[in-house]
Amino acid sequence: MVGLCVAIGLGALAWVAVVTWFPEAYIDVDQQQLQARLEARFPQKNCMMGVACITLSSPVVTLAEGSGRIAMSADVVVAVGKREASGKVAFSGTVRYVRYAGDFFLDDVQVDDFVLDGVPPELVELAKSRGPAAIRRALEGHPVYTIKGDSAKAALAKLAVRDVRVVHGKLRVSFLRFGG
Repeated sequence: MVGLCVAIGLGALAWVAVVTWFPEAYIDVDQQQLQARLEARFPQKNCMMGVACITLSSPVVTLAEGSGRIAMSADVVVAVGKREASGKVAFSGTVRYVRYAGDFFLDDVQVDDFVLDGVPPELVELAKSRGPAAIRRALEGHPVYTIKGDSAKAALAKLAVRDVRVVHGKLRVSFLRFGG
């Protein structure tokens, strides 16, 4: 039992040493790469009870310096019965990394701005309240970026991701560098 505890302690100490003293490497994902991945999934149409539908199209990615969030805007069309209104929606989400798969997803999607032209305020409020769920469904299960490759280096990078944030206008994925 003591030997097992010592082995676990040494393993933890070795990991701390690796994390502390090995240099950090990174991959920069530019706005165009993210844009291309998202455009492939749009337009997105989500209907509630078969009566009210929200359609999102023409997404535009914005990366804010130092942020862990990816911001986007899109054209929106809200249809209730035969009535339709168009406008713009701006939203953002935090980046979530799925270890081993190498996939990055958007979580905690928030609507930052929502404008509909020629619509009563109560319909705008309904769309604002339902909008985040529709946007989450549009992005759910679809990574915004994936670390690709089956090589040992790619596999190690997938395991060693430390941080994801926007640096110099790009999404920087930082990870430990092992062996250069």
